[in-house]
Amino acid sequence: MQNIKSKLSPVAYFGIIAVLALQTFFIIMAAQSAQAATLTSTYIRLNRVKTAQGTTFRVVFKAASSQTAQLAVDFNGTDTGTAQWTNATPGGLVTTGAVTTSTAQCTADGFTALPGVTAATGAGSTITTSGVTATTSGTTYCVDFTTASAVTTPTVAGEYHPTITQGSDSVTVGVRVITNDQIVITATVPPTFNFVLGGNTDSFTANLSTASVISTTGQPVTITTNAASGWIVWVKGLNGSSGASTKGALKSATAGNFTIPTTNANALASASHTLTTNTQDYGLGVTITTDAAGGGTVALDAAYDGTSTKAGVVDPNNFRPVASANGTANGDVIRLTERATIDGAVPAATDYTDTLTVIGAGNF
Repeated sequence: MQNIKSKLSPVAYFGIIAVLALQTFFIIMAAQSAQAATLTSTYIRLNRVKTAQGTTFRVVFKAASSQTAQLAVDFNGTDTGTAQWTNATPGGLVTTGAVTTSTAQCTADGFTALPGVTAATGAGSTITTSGVTATTSGTTYCVDFTTASAVTTPTVAGEYHPTITQGSDSVTVGVRVITNDQIVITATVPPTFNFVLGGNTDSFTANLSTASVISTTGQPVTITTNAASGWIVWVKGLNGSSGASTKGALKSATAGNFTIPTTNANALASASHTLTTNTQDYGLGVTITTDAAGGGTVALDAAYDGTSTKAGVVDPNNFRPVASANGTANGDVIRLTERATIDGAVPAATDYTDTLTVIGAGNF
């Protein structure tokens, strides 16, 4: 260098020195740039952002280089003084010791799981993973920190700036803590009761006979209600039988108001009875057509269980419960069917009739 200096003018000599210094500077800067890069597409998702709230959190980041290094999250980040996450004035916390991690939901959400991560450890203001294996530059990774209070948010609402580091690469992000992060939803479901008769007339399917028990076609009753305790259906008849006002009957005006009543022994009985041929008898049978799933269970009153040839007394004076359910109903259906038989003493006529009044109520 001394020989070169002696052969060069001072200006030329110092020019060469300046060029060499610049080259050295750029080499150093390039080396530093190769060693440290900024993480991109990175965020911290606090699963609660309310002040003073313990929470789990998620970190998503795009690897800036291919390396094997742990992920560290410093919640104090670039903040100083009272603005720090763990400063006594805001009072935020980072769990000390073991912190659980998971990547299952990350994968379900379409991210690449942070490879090899097994757990994490909190110390001071930082949580650092363990077990992470090689990451690939340009790949976006995800990890959830699943300890219930992995961090506790500061007591003062505001913006905080944690720093996320993976090996030689890092980035500072912003998170916001607010006084309340929840919206309480309220709604009202009004009480409902829908009660529908399938029709308002019903006829016996054949002429009444001494040799057979004849039934009407029957009419369905459909009930839909959100009453928690279910529903009840009641029935009352119109005609009282001659000499026994508590028994309903088919009645003919043209036959001198002759009545075909229920059998005497079963007047307002607690259980339905089987009609017998060649006997004057008339009654109401109830069956279950649909016991809608997901609600209460439909039950027939024992006095009106109308399976087969059974029937119950039609009371002309009082409403009698014939069926019920013990919970909500989304289309329960029962069927009301009248049954009758006669003996040879019943006068011929075409106008035997009765009228049933059918009512229902939701049991709220």
